[in-house]
Amino acid sequence: MALPVAPGHASGAAERAAFRELASGAWERHAAAVSRVLTRMPALRGQELEAARVDLIAAHAYLTTEEGPLHHRELMRDLRAGDGRLLPYAGCLASALRRLPSYRGVALRGGDASGAEPAAGSLLQDPGPVSALARPSAPPAGTSVRYAIWSVTGRKVRQLLDQPAGPPETAEEVVFVPGTSFRVLGVRTGPAGSPVVLLRELPGNAVFYMDGADELNQRDLIARTHLEEALAKGLRAGEGRSWPERCTGLVGQGV
Repeated sequence: MALPVAPGHASGAAERAAFRELASGAWERHAAAVSRVLTRMPALRGQELEAARVDLIAAHAYLTTEEGPLHHRELMRDLRAGDGRLLPYAGCLASALRRLPSYRGVALRGGDASGAEPAAGSLLQDPGPVSALARPSAPPAGTSVRYAIWSVTGRKVRQLLDQPAGPPETAEEVVFVPGTSFRVLGVRTGPAGSPVVLLRELPGNAVFYMDGADELNQRDLIARTHLEEALAKGLRAGEGRSWPERCTGLVGQGV
């Protein structure tokens, strides 16, 4: 599948200018929030600071927009259809995520069990970002866990939302950059008795070095063990809060 934005993408000046035009109606609101975040990133200076500011505005828009052309559903629709209108938005978002801290560990994504189960060893890839919840001891209510993902470079976005660190059981959103590839490690029974697809994130362009092999390698087996251990601990049923919409739904298409 051709990727409009690939992992490791860094935005260019023309791309940032195009995104600013797309976001003109909501620019000041997102810019004010990002200005507060940048006070905690003192290493950025000069042109690098301005580039980071625009990139992070794109990420803030992805995480907080509730309606309109910058809503995450609109971004995903545009990228999957190949329209290209929101491509500058996706490019700046991908560039912003490179600047945020990475997360290594188990992340969960909700959704309904629909369609055929992907075969172990197959690859899933999405042109847009994929969000999940990092290591929640109690998944949100209302939707079953559909994917358990072993994250290596998924990005933690709490600092961009101006949210203080919560108690250990509080779930933190993790976002995988547009174009991330995931290797299917198998399907197991989840906490609600529904099937859970086990995935390993393939960082960067590792997909090109898989040679189409269906047999799981040593890294796959290690990741699968971590995911199986997390499921075996018996995640408690969620209470009250629901899944963030960004953290539910099918992951990608087969490669």
